[in-house]
Amino acid sequence: MGERRGPAAAAVPGQRQVVPPMALVPESVRSGSGAHGPPEDGPCLAAAPRTRIPAALVLLRPRQWVKNVFVLIAPFAVDPAAVLRNLTWALATVVTFTAASAAVYVLNDWLDREQDQLHPVKRHRPLASGKVGPLGALLLGAGCLATLATTGALLPLPVQAAVGGYAVLNLAYCLLLKHYPLVDVSIVATGFVLRAVAGCLVVAAPFNPALLICVYCTCLLMSLGKRRHELETATLPGQAAAQRPALSGYSVPLLDLLMAVLLAATLISYELFVLSVPHPHSSVLAVVTVPFAVFALCRYAQLLVVDRSGGEPGQDVLTDVPLLINSVLWLACLTVGRAL
Repeated sequence: MGERRGPAAAAVPGQRQVVPPMALVPESVRSGSGAHGPPEDGPCLAAAPRTRIPAALVLLRPRQWVKNVFVLIAPFAVDPAAVLRNLTWALATVVTFTAASAAVYVLNDWLDREQDQLHPVKRHRPLASGKVGPLGALLLGAGCLATLATTGALLPLPVQAAVGGYAVLNLAYCLLLKHYPLVDVSIVATGFVLRAVAGCLVVAAPFNPALLICVYCTCLLMSLGKRRHELETATLPGQAAAQRPALSGYSVPLLDLLMAVLLAATLISYELFVLSVPHPHSSVLAVVTVPFAVFALCRYAQLLVVDRSGGEPGQDVLTDVPLLINSVLWLACLTVGRAL
């Protein structure tokens, strides 16, 4: 990195000045003030996160492992008894997808380690900050692949195919496809569908097309929400595209339009799923639970537009109190309704 220049520092003739990463962030954001920064007594956006978790474990992104519960959620929504009968196989599939996704995270951070140094938050990632070296990261990724191969070998062949498809798709994403607008978010959403498919396959639960469509639309909606957050929080023109090239093909108005379409598609596919459940009161359940579905979608939109959230969709959903209360009531309503 270049030497930081003070107010009285002079440029050396003929020498190219290298701008430090934090110079890309306005002083208002670095100091924690300003219209888009946290309050004066709040944490600084560019401050190093305080954590006692070892850097090697942080590189595996344990906070993202919750995404792999889609392996359980999809079959449980269709046939809860099948999940309980084959719980060991279902958990083995969760572990396999966790190892696969962790290997993807390591590879992605290894490829983007220099680019992440220009980001006010991502520069604190283990590889970008130097807490984990490139060779150490590769060894850690190899360990994830070994775990993936060991647990995956125990699973039925169709489930192995779903996991393999997930791995190949994400490898292509890391190497090339993440730079193409719309393709990037489609691949992320497809990864969740593959989790749901694997979960249904491993417990022999029936496939429900409406449920899979709902999973795809929901995850695509959240992926677009994350892109919107990145565009809105960029502090300099072109900064977002420099940090994530695919953002050059997005704009906030375009994302708002696409998300409005997906909000409707998610709600419609959810209603179709509930109506397709073989239950004598499925039509009643579709009507009674629709307020919870509508509230969840509207609350997520509120988090994005009003609260300027959306950078970590999984954490937003799991930590937002209104969404948690709504989810508990929603699940209770479905459980009681299906038990009648």
